[in-house]
Amino acid sequence: MPSIIDPETMHVDDLPAIWSPVQWELNEKERVQEIEEQAKASLLWAMDAPEAILRLLLSEEGIQRLREAPEGYDEEAQGEWSEEYLTFGAKRAIKLDSVHRESDALHLVYKVGDMGYWQFEITSKRVVIERI
Repeated sequence: MPSIIDPETMHVDDLPAIWSPVQWELNEKERVQEIEEQAKASLLWAMDAPEAILRLLLSEEGIQRLREAPEGYDEEAQGEWSEEYLTFGAKRAIKLDSVHRESDALHLVYKVGDMGYWQFEITSKRVVIERI
């Protein structure tokens, strides 16, 4: 079943966001889990903001270890790929399908695997996200 944006269960509060590195000894299972959690956060931070927002809203922030370069990887822009590095990528592919810029708006369309197309309309006064 496709993911949906679920406003009823979306957590919202006014507490400040904090992060504290692990400050105790970890067993091997805990160490792997911590690396994956940090990788997930780092991967979301490295994405373009609209894609990261869409992934979070659709609960599609799952990651996987990449042993070879993903489709669309550009060594000239992203650096030479090395299988020796511990590298993570998103489990579900989200591809930027189109970009249209106007003087007062940015329109983006993303293809979200088998969940169809999602559109952003971003202006200085509002952001609209909808499935199309």
